[in-house]
Amino acid sequence: MTALERVERALDAAEAREELGAFWALDRERALRAAAEHDGEAPGRRGPLAGVPVAVKDLYDVAGMPTTAGLSGSVPPARADAELVRRLRAAGGVPIGKTAMDPLGASTGGQAPGFPDCLNPLDPALSPGGSSSGSAVAVAAGIVPLAIGSDTAGSTRVPAAYCEIVGLRPALGWLPRRGIVHAMPSFDAPGLLARSVADCLDALAALSARGTAPARRGRLTLALLADLVEVSDPSVARACHEAGERLARQRGVELREERLDWRAGGLGKALAFELAETWGERVDAEPSRFTELIRDTVEFGRRCGREEYRRSLARLTEGRRSLARRFAGVDAVLCPTVPVPAPDRDAESVGVSTSFTRLFNALNWHAVSLPAGRDDAGRPIAVQVAAPPPRLAAMLAVARALELAVAEGRGARRGHVAP
Repeated sequence: MTALERVERALDAAEAREELGAFWALDRERALRAAAEHDGEAPGRRGPLAGVPVAVKDLYDVAGMPTTAGLSGSVPPARADAELVRRLRAAGGVPIGKTAMDPLGASTGGQAPGFPDCLNPLDPALSPGGSSSGSAVAVAAGIVPLAIGSDTAGSTRVPAAYCEIVGLRPALGWLPRRGIVHAMPSFDAPGLLARSVADCLDALAALSARGTAPARRGRLTLALLADLVEVSDPSVARACHEAGERLARQRGVELREERLDWRAGGLGKALAFELAETWGERVDAEPSRFTELIRDTVEFGRRCGREEYRRSLARLTEGRRSLARRFAGVDAVLCPTVPVPAPDRDAESVGVSTSFTRLFNALNWHAVSLPAGRDDAGRPIAVQVAAPPPRLAAMLAVARALELAVAEGRGARRGHVAP
């Protein structure tokens, strides 16, 4: 299939599935023109993502298109591409449009006042997750194979979990942030969403200026975080245990049980303070443009004050050092992405959805969410694998092995082993 055919098919699918609310704006003419140009290039000059249609969260600047960040009202078109979008184009990827998100990425319901509802393609009664809701929906619905999101406290991994796809949040510094609308600048991280770990890895290799050092030789070691599993819904706990055991049995990964015993105390205050610093004046000037959650968070951040913010950052820094030492002997850790299966849209809670994902943002570890089956009601369940920055390659190796082990387990339950 030519690049033009792939991109045209993606654009047509986005329009045909308009009821999902995944895209807020399509860039049809420029996308088709770029695809045609890729088809005209010599094979040796094509980038690693040549002709791949990509959805872009409406938090990133795309030249000529407004960047709403989920806020209603008039916004002038961006003058230039965000650096990540520029790299995407340089690698041959073709952005086809801007996707739905929660306002300022500050919640996880996947909805924004003044914009169409964003629906989970697996079941419209379920939450699509957020804040990178449209990007996850676009991948899960088969519209695009790759999407760009962001992840401040779980905004890539939560929608990936609820939409049953893969969501990767690399540690800060692996993907560029220039041209992104920041809400909590010390924690806002770009993220990638795709159907498989391999697709996320290919995109990361194409878009990151930093390589992934080879994983160490020998048997990989994975720590199952028992304290997080214990407080999860029984169906989620069971899926996490089964995934880890299957990984150890079928893929030769050494599985240990450990306890994190850390809940990122101070993160909420740090996030709220940065939101108040970044957006407080705008919230005061135009309160009707912002959700009640954003207004309340800004007020909370102001009450915390700068000294409490500094103390919170110091607590987080000490946590990073302590846990890096404690988990020095493992390649990655395993736990549920979210402690519950995908919830109904009207029952989704940002506190519940981010209760585990936010831990790895606070630590600034790499983290990836993977589908791990469904509960008895058919609701998606996901697990996440995480690791400190130096162990990206090992973490991704574990994640790929886990993906294969889960797929084989599903095949065995159907009476055969998936290829």
